[in-house]
Amino acid sequence: MIEKNDDVHAETGAAAEHDRSRGLQGRLTDAILTGALAPGERVDERWLAAALGAEATEVRRALAALADAGLIAVRRDGSRRVTALDGDRARDVVAMFGDVWIGAVRHTIARLDADDLAYLAELVDDVALAVRMRDGSAFGVGLRALAIAFARIEGNADRAELLGSLGALLECVARRAGSVFDWSDVRSAVARIAVALPSRDATAMRGALIVLFDDVLPGIVDRAVTPARPLAAAS
Repeated sequence: MIEKNDDVHAETGAAAEHDRSRGLQGRLTDAILTGALAPGERVDERWLAAALGAEATEVRRALAALADAGLIAVRRDGSRRVTALDGDRARDVVAMFGDVWIGAVRHTIARLDADDLAYLAELVDDVALAVRMRDGSAFGVGLRALAIAFARIEGNADRAELLGSLGALLECVARRAGSVFDWSDVRSAVARIAVALPSRDATAMRGALIVLFDDVLPGIVDRAVTPARPLAAAS
């Protein structure tokens, strides 16, 4: 069940409308991740507007963003349904997430200040803790937060939003793949990130991310995916 937000109309103006749409996008993403909106379920714009206490235009904008991210599929008749994340889509998401994150790194790492480094180091520690605990779900959450942080430091709201959407799908993959992680390889890749960050070494950071997203995670996806259980439905 999607809970209604009574504060959704608290702001006015174009900026506030944009913020509400982004907030709706996050809430709908969470609903898909938790299974409140299940794979294959039809997404009714009017019902969502009533359930969320939002305007239809705001819901429509949020659904369009989710369709761009691959969480919602638009049929020929114009209807929308929640996408089931299959193996091919999972691999595409992993690759795209890595590419977008590397773009943020390229534009930020050389100009990170002490506060930025301290904040990012905390997020890397969260990811490393998830690896030590062998917690696939926490690993996905931590990786998403770390990538978004780079985009926000860059000041690129569009990149941050895209990483948020792709990261939601990455969380699905990580949660589903928890039992088949090769934790030693993941640990090594995260350690490389932790070493590259404080030195602001763009080449080393890019190399660490390439290893993680090109070498480590695709193998995990291959072992995790089963056609009978779409990733978006995993608990």
